[in-house]
Amino acid sequence: MKRLVVRVIAIALFGFLSWTGLFALKTPVFAAPQAQSNAEEAVISPDGETYSNREDAYESALEAANDPNGLEKAYQKDLKIFKDEHPDKADLVDSGIVEGAKEAIEKVTGK
Repeated sequence: MKRLVVRVIAIALFGFLSWTGLFALKTPVFAAPQAQSNAEEAVISPDGETYSNREDAYESALEAANDPNGLEKAYQKDLKIFKDEHPDKADLVDSGIVEGAKEAIEKVTGK
């Protein structure tokens, strides 16, 4: 009988410690301070331009989209960055795959 009581107490103590350990993990004592929100975070575009926040980057992209030549300029700039970063794949771009895709898109959209 005494062994049974000791076992029950040991199991209860072990269960209680395990249960309280779960709650201890959810509230870290030495948590790092919160980072600034995404809206205030500086945005760096692939071409190296830095914007003070996402709204400025969005406005810049919107201006490029509304400018008749803006998208083409953005495409050429991105294509140059791609070629610089992936010189081994630059020959695929120059072989006409991209130009063929552009022509197909122009045929479909009528532009």
